[in-house]
Amino acid sequence: MRVAYPMRVDALDKPGGDVLQVMRYIEEGKKPDADGQPRFEGSILGTLSADLSCFDLVHLTNIDRPVDTYPSFIAANAAHKPILISPIHHSYEEIERYERLGRDGGVSAISGMLTFQQLEYLRSMVRSFEYPVLASAVLRMTLSGMRKAQREVLTGARRILVLGEKEKNDILHDFGEIPEERFVTLRSGFESFADGLATSPSRDIEVCVVGRIEARKNQVSILRVLNRIGVSGVFVGGENPKHMRYCQRFRELISKSRSRYLGQLSHEKTLALMSRARLHVSASWFEVSSLVDLEAYGAGCGIVSSQCGGTREILGDAAEYVDPGSEKSIEDGIDRMLARVKRGNSEWGEQGPQASMLNTWSKVGDELEQIYREALDAHRRGLTQA
Repeated sequence: MRVAYPMRVDALDKPGGDVLQVMRYIEEGKKPDADGQPRFEGSILGTLSADLSCFDLVHLTNIDRPVDTYPSFIAANAAHKPILISPIHHSYEEIERYERLGRDGGVSAISGMLTFQQLEYLRSMVRSFEYPVLASAVLRMTLSGMRKAQREVLTGARRILVLGEKEKNDILHDFGEIPEERFVTLRSGFESFADGLATSPSRDIEVCVVGRIEARKNQVSILRVLNRIGVSGVFVGGENPKHMRYCQRFRELISKSRSRYLGQLSHEKTLALMSRARLHVSASWFEVSSLVDLEAYGAGCGIVSSQCGGTREILGDAAEYVDPGSEKSIEDGIDRMLARVKRGNSEWGEQGPQASMLNTWSKVGDELEQIYREALDAHRRGLTQA
């Protein structure tokens, strides 16, 4: 079974969470089944005009980048291939609030007045200068309408693989009614320390904050809170080159604090750092499902998470949830979790009440193979009946 993963044209040049997610799918597909054969073979296609004839299924990603996704949807339909999509959809309400309140200076004055679709048109036009192949796709999207194209992809996919109930509800809110049977929940996997990475015997770091340094991830607000309450933090993550003004503010602030910035670390070193931290704090303006929250939880951290995203439906009351737009809310969340950890009552780590909902990547691979086979079988039955 061969699976095509058409992705945005800059996917391999600028890999993000969507690319890492697909790479893990491909890695799990290579693992042998009961007969010793790969469960499935996957290939990332970073072009809008890929030949899909040699593939059995097409797995699209990222409904929020329709200029890239819609041409691949059209090509898959023309090739008569069954289509699935991982929408990786962020709530438009949360994004638009971020554009109004979370952006730097003059950028927010402009972006805060625009809808997500208007912003995406602008971003796509800018990207077309770097990737000219997008120019015709931008024109087609302008003529046909972005929301119409997005809805066509969602209603035309055989299965919509959401990361959780919140993502499903956001899709229904932003795009209208879609048949219930189209949705399948496939949660992200996470790295378990039981897989060979030793945990630290002591918690010698008060707070760790893992994530790319950018306005969306809100590290400046977290750092200001830590400075105010006299708690030190260790920040990990590469700087977003498109947010250099924000990164400069962050560097200036942390240079005058007790906290440290370690830059970008390997995944293994990041997990090891989490095993030494009492708390992990995130306060993103928008998320689908925060994988870093789950990895920190698995590493034994007390979790302070943004109320935006799907962490609550996985960790429930084992975490504290904060409003990214309120430093008072972030401070209160950190204070509450620190108190819980000191009482030994944080319900943290893999013994927490929701731990059974934390997928390993191996389990994700099993579920994904079953989803693919069911979709392919249904497609073949449809061809036979036709």
